[in-house]
Amino acid sequence: MLSLDWNLVFTIINLLLLYLLLKKFLFKPVCEMMDKREKLIHDQMAEAEAEKAEAMKLKADYEETLKNARQEAAKITDAARARAGKEYDVLMANARAESAKLMADAEKSIENERAKVLDGAKYEIADLALLAAAKVISKNADGVDNRQLAESFISEAGEQE
Repeated sequence: MLSLDWNLVFTIINLLLLYLLLKKFLFKPVCEMMDKREKLIHDQMAEAEAEKAEAMKLKADYEETLKNARQEAAKITDAARARAGKEYDVLMANARAESAKLMADAEKSIENERAKVLDGAKYEIADLALLAAAKVISKNADGVDNRQLAESFISEAGEQE
């Protein structure tokens, strides 16, 4: 049946001893190294998650800042357009006022020139009337009194028309 041989006992003892030695000097350090490695990987994963969360927060802050900057730019643009519109209205009002003033001055100047031309025409008509009257009465009618008389006649004739 079963016989126990001393070789078998020594082999079993050698195997147990080898197992204990391997466990102490090989398995234990390898397991410790694997545990350290696992802990390092977990720490790196947690750190990566934290950095990802920080990056997402920074991205959200950046997008909010960009949105605010766009809104501020729109406000500044609208304010500039409003100022430009006001300045345009002021310039147009000034130009219209200046134009009206120039037109009034031009009309006044035209009226003055018209008055001068009418006065000049009155003098010429008075001279012609005096010449005609002088020929009619065959007398020299160059005197100042005669000129005033002719001017008053022409003025009265002009007012009646």
